[in-house]
Parts: sequence; C-alpha cells; structure tokens
Amino acid sequence: MKQSSVTLKDVAKTAGVSHQTVARVVRKSPKVAEKTRIKVQQAIADAGYLPNRMAQQLARRQSLTLGFVSINISLHAIAKIADGIRREALKQGFSLSISMMNELDPDSCHKAIDELLGQQVDGLIINTSITHATIKQIQERGNLPPCVFIDFDKNNDALQVSHDQVGGASLAAQHLIDLGHRNIALINGAANTCVAHWRESGWLESLSKVNITPVNRIDGNWNARSGYQATLELLDAETDFTAILVANDEMCLGVLRALNERNINVPQDVSVVGFDNHDDSEFYNPPLTTIDQNCHELGETAVTLLMQKMNSEQQSESRVLLTTKLVKRQSSGPVKI
Repeated sequence: MKQSSVTLKDVAKTAGVSHQTVARVVRKSPKVAEKTRIKVQQAIADAGYLPNRMAQQLARRQSLTLGFVSINISLHAIAKIADGIRREALKQGFSLSISMMNELDPDSCHKAIDELLGQQVDGLIINTSITHATIKQIQERGNLPPCVFIDFDKNNDALQVSHDQVGGASLAAQHLIDLGHRNIALINGAANTCVAHWRESGWLESLSKVNITPVNRIDGNWNARSGYQATLELLDAETDFTAILVANDEMCLGVLRALNERNINVPQDVSVVGFDNHDDSEFYNPPLTTIDQNCHELGETAVTLLMQKMNSEQQSESRVLLTTKLVKRQSSGPVKI
C-alpha cells in the first residue's frame, strides 16, 4: 500500500484498536496505555502512515508551528539554541519558524514578532537580550500567544530560561586569579545586551573579592573581528595586562589572531579565557579555556516550558536557571614571574 493511500483507519485495523486511539498516539496524547502506544506505533511504521498535517491543524485549530525571535542566528551560541528548539519542537509535533531582528532595538523586536504572528504561530520563544522596558512592552501587547523568554532579567516575572551567566563569568575570573593574574583586561560583548551585562558582573564579582580592578575594558560586538580590533586597541594603548577575559569564544578567535600578529605568546605572555565553549574552541591555537553552557539544553528547555504553558499545565517555577562550568585548556596558564 502506498504511503499516500494509507489512512488512520487502516492503521487502526492493523493494530486492532479504534481510529480515535490511533489519533491520540499520533498527537502524542498521554491518555494511551504504553502497551497500546507501542502496538500502534509499530502499525504506523509497518504501514508507512504519514499524518496529514493540514488535517491535524484543522482538527486542533492550531498551526502546529512555534516561532523563534532572535538576534543574529549566525552566532554559534544562537545557532545551537535554535537547533535545540527545532529538535524539541519536532518531538512535540511542531515545526519551527524563525524571525531575526535586524538591530538590537525595540522596533526590530516588534517587527520580528509581527512577522511570526502573521504566520499564526501557536507559541513564541523570544531571545532578544534587550531592555527590561522592551520586554514589558512585549508582555503588554494584547495579541500574543504563550511566550517564553531566553536569557532575560531575573527580576522580571516573564516565563524564562537562561544559563547562570554571572556564575559562569565569575568562574572564569576566579580561574585567572588562581593562576596568579592581577593585571586583567576585559573584552565584553555588545553594551546594550543583558548577557554582556551579566558576564561583566560575574567577572567583577570575583575580581572585587581580591581587590582587583580591571586594567582596561572594551566593548566588542560578539564577532571575531570585534575581538581582534579590541585587542589591538588594548595593545596600542600600552595597557599592562597578563590576561584577558572575553565575553564569548568567537571574539576570542580575533583576540588570538591579534596577539599572534604582535608576537605575543598565549599563554606564556598573556592568558585568554572565553565564554560559550564553541564547538571549535578546542581546535583554536592554542585550544581555548572557556565557560561551557549547553545551548542545546537551553533551547530544549524553552520548548518544554512553552508547551507546558500552551497546555495550561502548572509550572513549578517561572524562571529556570541552567548551570555552567569551566573548561580548562591551553590558552590559560600561570602568570609569568
């Protein structure tokens, strides 16, 4: 029998159950006994049955699509988050539609949301890294489906999930302190983002405990070029530093190139510590010490929270904080005496 001609009733007959039971299995309803679920899934596989998505949408009065609003998806961490969202959405029977913000400003955010609302998405995951005031504007809109925010203000009551950015950055700074570094420069991310603020807060939290003041700080823009330019600026200013804390691994790529061009050895002359644990970080020259955050897990958790809200399930908490950890590699070492 051809896949296109296999019906839900054909599967029901093969499995020896009602077509309503098959429908419940297809839409992943919990109201099916596990033994029955396995039998129906086997019948579906044997028959090559493909659910009619259009029919499902009409029956459930849903688009079966989730929307993801985000800043630059070409950045490694954002791409990983999006992939985690997509994978978990598919498991739940939903597809994913993505709308990228052109700029980090409220107008771009609202336009990206409007683009997805035009597609009648059933829920939104918003990764904006913008201000508290803008999030309040979004929450106060009257036309929104259920929403989950990624990496936002812990003091906001929005449903949200984030990594422990402050704690992770604090670990990075403490690592350099433990290695004996006292002259430490900072290269942060874009100044108008929550994540950059949190990471700098974490660095300063550890440094202040031992009365260390950064010798210099420069804002980058999350990409390798900005890390390169920021490092040249530090060097041209003749800043006396033995280590650099960098807000993400992509900027570290530029940092390492700039140091190499000026014949500065890492870590013998200058130690470098990043953030994100980019897939390629272990292949940098030298391999990069960094803070690991599981971006796939972040995306998956965002979908789980969103599905709970869409299904009106009670949630144990409105803010989920995921852990980070230090990954030690060869870009950091003891201060030269």
